[in-house]
Amino acid sequence: MTTTRLPSTILVAEDDPLIREVMEETLRAEGYRVVSVQDGQEAIEVLPRVRPDLILSDVRMPRCDGFELLRRVRCDHDHRVTPFIIMSAKAEMSDLRMGMSLGADDYVTKPFLAADLLKTIEVRIARVALLNDRLHHQQLFLTRVLPHELRTPLAGIIGYADLMVLLGESGETLTGKDLVDYGRNIGRSGQRLLGIAEDFSLWSWLESAKGAEEREGGPKLRQTEITAEALRHWCEKCVSQYGRAGDLSIEGQSATVMVPKEGLERVIVHLVENALKFSLPGASVQVKIVGSSSACEIRVTDGGRGMSEAELERFGVMRQFGREKFEQQGIGMGLGLARNFAQRGGGNFALVRNVPGPGMTACLTLVRSAG
Repeated sequence: MTTTRLPSTILVAEDDPLIREVMEETLRAEGYRVVSVQDGQEAIEVLPRVRPDLILSDVRMPRCDGFELLRRVRCDHDHRVTPFIIMSAKAEMSDLRMGMSLGADDYVTKPFLAADLLKTIEVRIARVALLNDRLHHQQLFLTRVLPHELRTPLAGIIGYADLMVLLGESGETLTGKDLVDYGRNIGRSGQRLLGIAEDFSLWSWLESAKGAEEREGGPKLRQTEITAEALRHWCEKCVSQYGRAGDLSIEGQSATVMVPKEGLERVIVHLVENALKFSLPGASVQVKIVGSSSACEIRVTDGGRGMSEAELERFGVMRQFGREKFEQQGIGMGLGLARNFAQRGGGNFALVRNVPGPGMTACLTLVRSAG
């Protein structure tokens, strides 16, 4: 079923009736719903009822000017992030600077071309839509995905612990085989919880490092050697868990990069785990180390179901695709971590659909160490 998207609502505050009429006609012709008022006071009065997607306000108005309207909007819990565009005469640049300092998102100068006004509005509404989409997925992650991924292994650990207590209280003992089975299952659940904790630790470090020097308490940037043997060792538990040791092939020459070893290991395991998770047993998963004089690229190729163009454009931390259709473990951080980690190391990350043939190739590029 296709959902019809309602047109965006724009609240226009402009005291000049001629300009207000022209703006109304221009915006409605583009499909926007328009509510226009003659000053800031009237805008404040209709705000709770209108709930606009964007506010377009003149600066110089009677009763309540654009600055006061902006201040009141930013203090309103329901509208503090609503895009706010101010309008002012080109000669009054001080008005524009004041408006931006008070929290306006953008401005247009009078007189303006309709095309310029429409483009400014389009950009701001699109940005809010993107932020709302991210917020929706983060809320979904925090309310549904994360609790499930924490509860499942914890239930296993608690369940086996209860069994051991009951057996001890009844005077019974576990056989050697039972001990091994209990230990493996508890360990598997513990490793799953540890993986979640490590993901959040790496994500926190990457976020705190954005635009800042390396801080204490997180992974250290140092020379890390990438070899086929190291990758195979890192992925050993992962392929064993999926029972697909024979499906994984790793090849390529060694290279040295300047990234934290523990972070790189976590990212590589995620990429290989994704390849195993979204391809069938028996299908080949190939890992290649491709080096040049300045960079090292690690390619992970699978023959799975792949991703659509829309999904390729929107992947990120705390985002999963198709979870409602396909059963999958994990919290959806792997691809976003890989991208942010690559950027932190001066490189980049890309997902490419295999053509011809099914599946995807994840390309992690890192700058080689000068030493």
